[in-house]
Amino acid sequence: MSKKQKVNTGQHLIIPNLNKYLKYHNLPIKLDEEGICHALSTLYIQYVLEGKEQEFVEILSFIAQKIPPTTELNVKLFSLVEKIIALQVSDDLSTRNRFSQSNSIEQLEVKGKDLRSIFQIGLKTSRENWAEIIKQIDLKPNEAMRVCSLDHAIAIVRDGNGYKVYDPNNSIVSKRFDDVTKMTKWLSGTAYNFSILPFAWRTTLDMHIDVISTELPSDRTFPDKKALLDKYLTPVQKKLNPKVGGGLYFAMKYDDAEAAEYIFNDSKTQLSEDELSNAGIVAINSDSAKALEKLIHKLQKENKNELLGPFFMLACQNGSYRCFAMLLQGQEIRDLYEEIISDAHEMILKKVFAGLNDHLIGRVMDDVLKKHNANVFTPRLLTDLIDISIKERNYQGVKLIAEKINDLAKKIDDPELRLKFLKKAIKQNDPLMVRVLIEKLKITKDELNCMDISITMINKQNIEIFTTLKKKGYEFSPQAVDLIERKQKNSVGFLKSLGIALISFSEFLLQQSKIKVDNNKLRLFFDFKKKFVDIKLNDTLTQGPQDDPTIKSFSGN
Repeated sequence: MSKKQKVNTGQHLIIPNLNKYLKYHNLPIKLDEEGICHALSTLYIQYVLEGKEQEFVEILSFIAQKIPPTTELNVKLFSLVEKIIALQVSDDLSTRNRFSQSNSIEQLEVKGKDLRSIFQIGLKTSRENWAEIIKQIDLKPNEAMRVCSLDHAIAIVRDGNGYKVYDPNNSIVSKRFDDVTKMTKWLSGTAYNFSILPFAWRTTLDMHIDVISTELPSDRTFPDKKALLDKYLTPVQKKLNPKVGGGLYFAMKYDDAEAAEYIFNDSKTQLSEDELSNAGIVAINSDSAKALEKLIHKLQKENKNELLGPFFMLACQNGSYRCFAMLLQGQEIRDLYEEIISDAHEMILKKVFAGLNDHLIGRVMDDVLKKHNANVFTPRLLTDLIDISIKERNYQGVKLIAEKINDLAKKIDDPELRLKFLKKAIKQNDPLMVRVLIEKLKITKDELNCMDISITMINKQNIEIFTTLKKKGYEFSPQAVDLIERKQKNSVGFLKSLGIALISFSEFLLQQSKIKVDNNKLRLFFDFKKKFVDIKLNDTLTQGPQDDPTIKSFSGN
């Protein structure tokens, strides 16, 4: 990037400002800084490979309020936020969109081609060793590296014969390096939270590298991974340690089947039952089915099949559909599943509804209906499943119930219960759930108008909730209608994935600026307070303790 192209992004302001903007909308998802860092690093890769790095920089500058707003920037920022919402998934909600942080890149494309991971390796080793590994990888101009520690993510791309590092927590957007050794030294000493042990950051890096591209790995020659693991993977990294990423943890989290197999086949590595169980939990939490398959083979070889049942139930509960399908390939788990469907269908239905994955929910519902019939979906069970869906903000759950159970509106016919569902969805700020409940439960205009919706509620919750209610026949007061129309005018776009309208970032900044502290008045107040305290202190010292009528008057007594 030339000097003329450089923009003062105020990088340190980006994540706080972006978080404030997203939280302002009371989105029905959990946002955290780690997830936003991960999403920004992933999106940087997409923008760079599309040749749009400057556009990414301008959007960040806009978020940091370092350049004036324009209509075009508002639209571009909305597009970026849409992608952040899709990518911003934490491990416990990894399957809401059927993606985890490790494979979320698959949602994006560059010039019509899907992005994918074509090489990966995770280790804890010296920065000099990492420099050698990166040299061997020899990143190409049409590739990028997403580099993750235990709790942070950055991106590395080619820049001529050198490299550029994008770290969402760094003071500048990207830092250039001509020398790989200097880059790994900077990573170990500056990049946020790559260090785990005190002072260890000076010599080691505990991280996982994913090479991202649109091209197939068959078109590319990479280092011999087994040779790298032979050389750099230490015994401690072959076991799980909460303070170390290293080999096994990164292999299970990022679905690195090759590294997982390497570790499980190492005769010198003796893993306890608890360690094997924990490895499975890491894999299932990230829906890493390929790595889990390697663990299953090891368990079967060592006659430890008793762990497979708990793994299966965890996959159901977490909505880990890939792992669910992988486990079902074994006869023992197929027998267990058939038994559960036969004798404990309510239990497994509640678990998969809490897991959020619509593929898994649909599969289990179909299997329950095949084994039994629609009568097992009693009003009580349906009420529980709808309640779970509302609590988890999963409108797809209610849609699936309506698709697979005939006459849902007749089975849930208590007006008080129907409105109770709707009120919960409004309180959860979930426009899609509000719409689905009204449509699938066939809630009437008369029922809707039994609710009392305050101006405060309209101000607080997303506008799409109230436009839906208005379309379905709810009669708002003139004051409420005016507020709804004003909020609609300030919307810059509509997040289809959540059914939520966002106000423009410019409008958000304008509204934030209305809440200001007058620093002059604040300074005068503190000056007065100091003088007042000094006077009272002097009076007390000269007159001794006594009742003070001034303080009584001041306190309103």
